[in-house]
Amino acid sequence: MKEIKIVSRWDSSKVLLCGKYESIKDCLEKNRGANLGGANLGDADLRSADLGGAYLRSVDLGGANLGGADLRSADLGGAYLRSAKNYLSSHDFFQEVIRRQPVKTFTQAEWASIAQIIIHKLCWDTIKNKHKTSAMRVFKKCSKVGFDEWEKHFKELK
Repeated sequence: MKEIKIVSRWDSSKVLLCGKYESIKDCLEKNRGANLGGANLGDADLRSADLGGAYLRSVDLGGANLGGADLRSADLGGAYLRSAKNYLSSHDFFQEVIRRQPVKTFTQAEWASIAQIIIHKLCWDTIKNKHKTSAMRVFKKCSKVGFDEWEKHFKELK
């Protein structure tokens, strides 16, 4: 166990959570429901963390490893997402990235694909088989704003 201290990204003297935990992930899971608005979780390894229901508005997730993290019902509004890593399998992260883009960014066909992916939580095979062209255009647009894992993975699918 090590001392974990999560501080505000705006005021490092403001401690949001503190205590002895196995990891940052352990700290967050044991303090589910805590208001982490303004926390700096950049570079945290949150792989497979269950952050459902977490209030993460204005949290700095830049550089955080989100591989397999459960973000269902997490409030990501205003969270700093740039340079987050391993978000490929998170439909919630995808939804938040899309939500932050101007509506006119996407065509009607792209919005239809986005809706299917988000609402039905489609797997990669279904996306490739049923939404290949419009999904690729969506992923390319996500790449342009700094989120390229979806486009890279989609290109690698056979």
